[in-house]
Amino acid sequence: MAEHDDIDAQALDWVVRTGGEAFDDWENFQAWLEADPRHAAAYHAMSTDIEEMAATVPAVQFAPDVMRTPRRHWPVWVGGAMAASLALFVGYEAIETRAHPYAVETAAGVMRTVQLADGSSIAMGGATRLTLDRNDPRTATLERGEAMFVVRHDASDPFEVSVGGARLVDVGTAFDVKHARGETRVAVSEGAVDYNPGRDGIRLAKGQGLVVRDGEATVTTIDVASVGSWRDSVLAYEGATLAEVADDLSRALGVDLRVDPGVAKRPFSGSIATAKLSGDPRLAAPLLGVAIRKRDGHWVMFSRS
Repeated sequence: MAEHDDIDAQALDWVVRTGGEAFDDWENFQAWLEADPRHAAAYHAMSTDIEEMAATVPAVQFAPDVMRTPRRHWPVWVGGAMAASLALFVGYEAIETRAHPYAVETAAGVMRTVQLADGSSIAMGGATRLTLDRNDPRTATLERGEAMFVVRHDASDPFEVSVGGARLVDVGTAFDVKHARGETRVAVSEGAVDYNPGRDGIRLAKGQGLVVRDGEATVTTIDVASVGSWRDSVLAYEGATLAEVADDLSRALGVDLRVDPGVAKRPFSGSIATAKLSGDPRLAAPLLGVAIRKRDGHWVMFSRS
């Protein structure tokens, strides 16, 4: 019980602090969120309570000296009403409308999971770059690489991902998104996702995927169990080109693996346990049916014949 109260107290403190105009301690806030899955849930619950209470209190204009009142660390038992009052007196805005973007990036061969303040989580593969918004945890932009989104669904405020000039909107969802080599791939393992919602939008249900290449979107059937399997160091494919496999191996292993044009479009189906490769792509060559050799400082995949 004491530990739970302590987490709630920390969450309340962060809600008040992050609502301040001059708050800039985002690095420590993110570290606190990621330290324990309960932190994000507590923060979201406390923030929701405060927003609901603040919405019932008439707006009040305060003099500049009141706005400079030092922040106080209230014990958790003060509850949502006291927190809402405190928020008003320190100039806290229940809903911050200005965008405050920041980037999260992983190096090749490195994975990371980002816990968002709304309770959602994003697992990032190697060589992946995301842009998030400190003032809106319900949006994300995948600039490159691959990420698995496990979203806390809210029909009134759906989670939205921008990728490759398109929009993905969750409908109660766990889904994987990859953007590489000019292609976008989406795979849904739970719930559904709307791709470019609207008159010409596409709804992807559990067990469906989408490949967007050269402006053409193709819906596919996928194995739900394989969605996001890279998080467990397993790359799973069904008819993927060796060019795609090479790109994935480069990001997963932290190496520069390229493909000879002669085999780039050759299809591959199967699974690759990247943990067993020990960073050496040559160990995958027999499974892929190719030869892999080092040339001019990088690895090259080409035909064995």
